[in-house]
Amino acid sequence: MTLVLNMKNYSEVVGEGSLKMARAAESAAAKTGVEVIVAPPGPMVGLVARSVGIPVYSQTVAVEAGEKSTGAFLPEAVAGAGGKGTILNHSESPKPMTELRALMPRLRSLSMGTCLCSRTAREAVELASLGPDYLAVEPPELIGSGNAVSKERPELVSQTVTMVRRAGFDGGVLCGAGIVDGEDVKAAVGLGADGVLVASSVVRASDWEAKLVELARSLT
Repeated sequence: MTLVLNMKNYSEVVGEGSLKMARAAESAAAKTGVEVIVAPPGPMVGLVARSVGIPVYSQTVAVEAGEKSTGAFLPEAVAGAGGKGTILNHSESPKPMTELRALMPRLRSLSMGTCLCSRTAREAVELASLGPDYLAVEPPELIGSGNAVSKERPELVSQTVTMVRRAGFDGGVLCGAGIVDGEDVKAAVGLGADGVLVASSVVRASDWEAKLVELARSLT
């Protein structure tokens, strides 16, 4: 079971906040035995990766390549900073399939993990053909809403799981969008999910570690 924490660019995790959040996630992973992956803001990937023993992903990477790519956030730079993978195609940072197809071989050559986000079950099947480590189903309208997809649209989660498994996908299927508490997580697991992708419910919690432990324990 896996919990992926996308810190986004919330004010709470700008600068040193990312490090504090990552350490809370590391502690939660140790207490629960659940794999916890953190994705801090881009400028903090290297520092966080050097400071914790859990996997650190970037929130996205650019398809540009080569030394003359000023301003681009390259997979090679993430790997060089100690990043172990990346989230791609989040609805707040979508990428066309042409870019995803170009990026996946580069990421594999760098031994970087991938979590590809989908909005629908059909899109998840298409993304599954790229061979990611994780597929996360997240309807955009529920992201940050506090209304969990596992309760508001359970059929989307179960349908995604069924369709990607039939397509031969053997990676982890994550449930995201509106996941707030342990009951939301248990509902996702009951629908066949292998984990969750979360953001605001953790970042905005008064006690980061306690919230992460609550969510992670609900996966076991």
